[in-house]
Order: sequence, then C-alpha cells, then structure tokens
Amino acid sequence: MLSLLANDAPFAPANRLSPVLDRLFEGVAARGWPTRGPALWESTDAVHFEMDVPGATEQDVDIAIHGDELIVCGERKVRGRSGDDRSFGRFETRAALPCGVDADRVEATLANGVLSITCPKSEAAKPRKIALKSA
Repeated sequence: MLSLLANDAPFAPANRLSPVLDRLFEGVAARGWPTRGPALWESTDAVHFEMDVPGATEQDVDIAIHGDELIVCGERKVRGRSGDDRSFGRFETRAALPCGVDADRVEATLANGVLSITCPKSEAAKPRKIALKSA
C-alpha cells in the first residue's frame, strides 16, 4: 500500500503547476483583492458618485473638487491584530465630472462601507426648457 502512495507520477503535472500558480497570485495577495470600482452617474439636478471603502471612517477619507475633477483619497490603516490579512495603505480615485457642479453644496456620507457623494449641478449646467416661437 505504501508503494502506491509513494508513486506521485500521476500528480507530477499538477506539482509543476503549483509554483506557477503561487507566482500568479502572489501579486494579488500583496495588493489585496480588487473591489468593485467606483460608480458615477448623472441625474437632472446632480452628479452622483459611490465607492466602496470597507472599514474606512470619516477621518480616513478626504474629498476635493478641483476644476472638473472629483478627487477621493484616504488611507486604510493597519489594525495591528494577529491574523488580520485585510489590505491597507493609501488609495486615491479621480473622476471627471461631466458638467459644472456647485462645490459649496456638495454632500458626502459614509455608511456601511459605502462612500456616497452628491454634487449638485451649477445653475448653468442644469437643463432648461427653451420656448419655441412661431415665425
């Protein structure tokens, strides 16, 4: 029976593949598993942005509008617990705003690991109905 277990010839191809798979996923473990990307959409009155930031607090995230760009950056801090393999470090996301927004009225909330930002459109960017006159 021992001689049957010692013969690993049927498993040789899998054994050669193991180091290749280890190298392939080595980079993923270092960066952390990718999360869903941010969402940006436009309504009649505002531009909306949502991004997953699991474990982040209000103190960990900074939001800015620079010209026609929304900038979200922050840091996921190491908790220092044994066995905690979650990703950590700085992150930054930039999103081009599709129209002018009123930066003084932007609102942001963070709930259940989801950052939601509402950027009200500037009056000049809001759609207007144009009256049609007969000639």
